[in-house]
Amino acid sequence: MENYTKTENKETYEVSIAELFKTFKKGLWKMILAAVVFGLIAFTYFNYFVPKTYTAKVKLYVETSESAKENTYNALSNYNYAAALVNTYIEMLSTNNFYEKLSENLDEKYTPMELNKIVKFSNDSEDDVQTEVFSAIVSASSPTEAKVIADSVADTAPGVISSLKNNDTELKIVDNATVPTSPSSPRVWRNTAVAAAAGFMLMLIYLFIREILDNKIKYSAEITEINGIPVLSAVPDFGSQQFLLKENSETEAVESEG
Repeated sequence: MENYTKTENKETYEVSIAELFKTFKKGLWKMILAAVVFGLIAFTYFNYFVPKTYTAKVKLYVETSESAKENTYNALSNYNYAAALVNTYIEMLSTNNFYEKLSENLDEKYTPMELNKIVKFSNDSEDDVQTEVFSAIVSASSPTEAKVIADSVADTAPGVISSLKNNDTELKIVDNATVPTSPSSPRVWRNTAVAAAAGFMLMLIYLFIREILDNKIKYSAEITEINGIPVLSAVPDFGSQQFLLKENSETEAVESEG
């Protein structure tokens, strides 16, 4: 009876939802353990082995003279003018010319190529509403270094713009950079939570697949469901070790009485 499978006689036995739920309840501790293990591994890796990155941001504002605004408004609307001017300034600052001057102001601690990776410019528009404000975002391995580079960007950018454009425009600082208090990456707790959820789900999938592929008969009712054969009797498995212990204890009791 132990060798009887669920697929004999070309019939397929479908695992019911109730049995899958039993598998879920029975393997819940395994899923929790997998989640804890995956979470601990992710936390250890991202907290101790992945280099931390700190981000400082300085906001810049494009200011134009009244005469420039009047001349420009005749051709473009206020919306298009701000969008074109800000995007132009971002392109002008994302050049090797700017990074070379920034490297000089930082006493050539970083090469222009390194600064190109560290400093990025971003348009601060939201919901497709363009403004004359954009940001310089600096990423560094320490919070103080990120602040120093961001301050140097704020000092260098206006001079570069004034040398490339006429006196009708001026670049001003809206918001100076501050020292970041926490790393921007890696996001340790978020990554830990994702890893824990992944461990939980992987163990859940493994248990369900194992249950579906298991073709052993565990209950007497399965024989009736598969082949229509009624079960007249079943021999329970008491466990050989427990039976021997019980038998030995009874034998000792008889010998002591004798």
